[in-house]
Amino acid sequence: MSTFLWVIFPYLCLAVFVVGHWWRYKYDKFGWTTRSSQLYEDNLLKWGSPLFHFGMLGVVGGHIIGLLLPK
Repeated sequence: MSTFLWVIFPYLCLAVFVVGHWWRYKYDKFGWTTRSSQLYEDNLLKWGSPLFHFGMLGVVGGHIIGLLLPK
C-alpha cells in the first residue's frame, strides 16, 4: 500500500492531468466561458475573492519556505 501511495499514485495523477487537458483541448476548445466574472457583481465577493487568493499564496509560500529552510 505504501508503494502505491508514494510511487504509483503520483504518476497516475500526473497522467490523468495531462490526458484530461489534452482531451479538453481536442474536443472542447471553446467550452470555457467567462460566466464566473458575473460573481464579482456581489460586493462581498469583490473583496473576499482576492483576499482569499492572496491568503492561499501566503500559505503556499510559507510551506515552500518551510521546505527550503534547513532544520
